[in-house]
Amino acid sequence: MMEKNNKETACCICGMKFTGYGYNPYPVKEEGRCCRLCNYAVVVPERYRRHLENRKQGGHE
Repeated sequence: MMEKNNKETACCICGMKFTGYGYNPYPVKEEGRCCRLCNYAVVVPERYRRHLENRKQGGHE
């Protein structure tokens, strides 16, 4: 069973404090962790936008 991470961290996108592991902010930021809100409001839409752009260009990711 995984241990919980109760460490407080600042989101690398908005600066808001969160506890837990956070989310991978790539491709919006190269380093750090982001909060749940930024993950779903900023990071996931950017990943999807890049995916669609890549498909339009005929690339495969």
